[in-house]
Amino acid sequence: MFLPPSASWSLTVVFACLGGWFLYQGARPAAGAAERISLFLHAVMCVAMVVMVWPWGARIPHGLQGAVLGTGVVWFVVLALRARRMVTALKDAHHALVAALMAWMTVVPMSAPGGAPQPGTDRGHAAMGRMDGPAPAAVTLAVYCFVAAVVWLAEACTATGSEPLPRRLREATGHAAMSLGACVLILAMP
Repeated sequence: MFLPPSASWSLTVVFACLGGWFLYQGARPAAGAAERISLFLHAVMCVAMVVMVWPWGARIPHGLQGAVLGTGVVWFVVLALRARRMVTALKDAHHALVAALMAWMTVVPMSAPGGAPQPGTDRGHAAMGRMDGPAPAAVTLAVYCFVAAVVWLAEACTATGSEPLPRRLREATGHAAMSLGACVLILAMP
């Protein structure tokens, strides 16, 4: 990942706040077991995203990170398959996709121009991007993450249900921020 320190610090603050918020939401008495697990996995993904924005993150065993994020993928796929409502299934499928994307970004070797490995780094996603700009796959996934963020917020504003609008917006904002963060990480990685 090649981000200026100011961007790394900004993303670290955003992901740390989001991770704390997801943990806080999971501690609510009204949260069920499945919701608690999902919120905890979101917090873990926030930690993984913080690790990705710093050069020292390349020294953390990427197999372990991939396994943890892979667990999230499996969890959200199971939830999507068991969902009774299409909207819920789509949300869980989105979580599974972004978790898979984060896992992939931690384990695929990063390469420099000409295909040689980058000194001091051992991961990234060379298949999606190049040193001279993001590849079409990276742009497509980044656009998907951006659109997903907008959809989270739009759905929260238009949904009907027992939850009040401010609560729906708080939840949607957390998920939208995660999607936007994934968008930035996709475009920032070479």
